[in-house]
Parts: sequence; C-alpha cells; structure tokens
Amino acid sequence: MRDLTDDVALMRPVIDALRASGTDPDRVLVRVGLPPGGLPAGRFPHSAQALFWKAAADECAQEHIGLYLARNLPAFHGLLLEYLFLSSETFGDGLRHALRYVRLLSDTLNAKLEVEGERATLVLGMMVGVPRHFPEMLAGAVIRLFAALTEGNFRPYAVQLMHCEGAPAEHYVDVYGCPAQLGAERYALLFDAAVLNQASRHAAPELLRMHESLARRQLAEVERLDLVRKVRELIGELLVESGATLEQVAGSLNMPPRRLRERLAMAGVRFNDLVTDYRCRLAKELLLKTDERIEVIVERTGFSEPSTFYRAFKRWVGETPVEFRKRGKL
Repeated sequence: MRDLTDDVALMRPVIDALRASGTDPDRVLVRVGLPPGGLPAGRFPHSAQALFWKAAADECAQEHIGLYLARNLPAFHGLLLEYLFLSSETFGDGLRHALRYVRLLSDTLNAKLEVEGERATLVLGMMVGVPRHFPEMLAGAVIRLFAALTEGNFRPYAVQLMHCEGAPAEHYVDVYGCPAQLGAERYALLFDAAVLNQASRHAAPELLRMHESLARRQLAEVERLDLVRKVRELIGELLVESGATLEQVAGSLNMPPRRLRERLAMAGVRFNDLVTDYRCRLAKELLLKTDERIEVIVERTGFSEPSTFYRAFKRWVGETPVEFRKRGKL
C-alpha cells in the first residue's frame, strides 16, 4: 500500500490558527520532528498527522483540538484552489474547478460534489484511520471559506463525520453553525444546492485560465513524484526476489518499458540511478543498524557476487563495507 501524503499548504492555516489561539506553533513543530519557524516546502507523510494533532492537543490543552483551532482559522489561506473559486463565474463553477485539483492538497481528499434536487453534498472522502481532529478542523475550514466566498450565503445544514465518538453536540453547532452526524459512512457537508448558482463578484475568465494552467502543472508534478516513489517501492520489492530491471518494474506498472523510461526522464531521473540509490541506502542501513553478515547484505541488495558488491560500495562511499561499518559503530 502506497504512503499517502499531504501538501504542507494544508497545514499552514493550522499553524496560523495555533498562533492566533495563543499557542507557540514552534513547540508543536519541534515535537513532531520539524524545524521551528514554519513548515518546509513540499509534501509530508499523512501518517504524521496523528503525531501532529497529539502534539497540538497537548500544547493547547484542548481535548477537541480540531474544533478548537477551526474557530481561529482565517477564512482565506492564499491557496491556488481559492483563486479558482474567486475567478469562476459562479460558486458552483468554482467548486467544480477546485475539485479537479484537490489532490494538490492531500492524497486522502477524494472529494466530489453530489447534487440531487435542492440538496447538495460535498463529499470530503473516507479518510479511514485518521485522527478525528483533522477532518473536524477541515470541515470548519471549508465552511468558513465557503461562507466568505458567498458573502455569508453558504450555510450547511449538517456535517457528516465518520468517527463515532467526538465532542459534545453543542460544540459542533457552535463551530459549524449546524449539527454534526457522527458515525456516518463518509465525511461530507450537506447544504442547499441553490447557493451553487451564486455569481462571483471576482469572476475573471483570463485569470481562471491562468489559475487552471498553473494547477495543471502542479498536479502533473505531483503525479511525476508519485511515479518516482512507486518505482522506488517496486525496486525494493523486486530486488530481493530476482533483481529489479526496467522491464520488470514497467510490467508491474502495466506500461511499456519505453514509456516508463520516458516518464522518468520527464521527472528528471533515470531508472538505473534509482536502483543504485536504493541499493546504496539499503546497504548503508544494513551495515550500520544490523549485524547481518556481508554475504546476506550482498543478497538483499541484489548483487550476485560479494566482489561486485564490494567494488560498487567502494565506488559509492569511498571505503569498503567493512570499513564503513567499523567507522559507523565507533
């Protein structure tokens, strides 16, 4: 199963909310192994959410930290998806545009819009196994943003949350302006479909085209990084079995080898370099963190002969595996 990731842009408003609540966000960042002073660029493992929210709850001394921070979230966060909303002709058009690129924020947000008669439902996805604080905060952030985009006309009449245990009912009404339904089959916002037709005062077709072009480029970059990560994972799996070749990895991805080579080139990497990098990192880890015999490490890194492994390792590191292990354990 692939590792899910979130863009740091998804968490920057939370950092702002921590600061607005009177909590030093650096204390939270340090506790999750991040440098103080703000979040780094890029994406981070979604699995880190649990540690982040525990640290935030401890620092704020708030059991219902997602709802607590939702009260302090700014309406706008400077995200590209917000500009897609603003430059679209109607709120509904903006929402549909933004949903095409929601993966820019997180792999877990399989969001979609469902409209049935006078009722609309914004499904935020399943997000099974995540701390309840993340979807509770996210629902509050979306409601606040949508209310600002529609000049206060967006008013949900229910928020659906998958977790069965949460805050007291009145807490949700206070933050969301509507009841929350716990134990639902999905995370979703239910609202009057009429608001989808509300015209945007900031509609600008030229800006919309520019924002969509930028969103497409950013999404393509995320997908390229996805491919590199998948190839690395397959290299690790295949190396132990029979050695990882371009043909084997391409077969596992159901694409022709030539196509895989071209897509990796577009991502700025070569297949052989990925294999070499994986072998080198694995060899270093096994040498420093285990007492495995060199013969075992040779096999696990996909080499057929110890002599070949020794020559390769010396080329990578500048010293033999025995020298590297001895120096690393001093």
